[in-house]
Amino acid sequence: MLKLLKPTVANEAGFTLMELIVVVLIVGILAAVGVPVYLGYVRDSRLAEAKALAGATLTASQICAQNDPAGTTCTLTNLAQRIGVTNVATNRFGGGPLTVAGQAGTNVANMAAGVFINAAGVVTIHCNTTSNAVVVGDPTCG
Repeated sequence: MLKLLKPTVANEAGFTLMELIVVVLIVGILAAVGVPVYLGYVRDSRLAEAKALAGATLTASQICAQNDPAGTTCTLTNLAQRIGVTNVATNRFGGGPLTVAGQAGTNVANMAAGVFINAAGVVTIHCNTTSNAVVVGDPTCG
């Protein structure tokens, strides 16, 4: 009778508790390293989108100013299609700075990028990842 039971016990296969703990530990370490890196990439991609939008706004404004020196048609509504946005105010472009900010209550609420032109005509792009306002004193986007 003992010989009949022994082969069935030897043929049983599966994972030991120690093997499962090691696998869970490895997955936990990978997640602890990977999640912050992923979130950094997501933040950087959103800031890149804001920089591209601010740059497109600057370019569209410059083209409009060249075509219409009086600036009567250089409203944000007229520039919206060139910029790539639809929700804009109808105020007239006043020469800058151009800023793009995340909407409150979304996952980009504390992000902003802005294009600034100093008196010498030097154009710089600054980013802020702690609020939805950006000023010339914020670090340049890297």
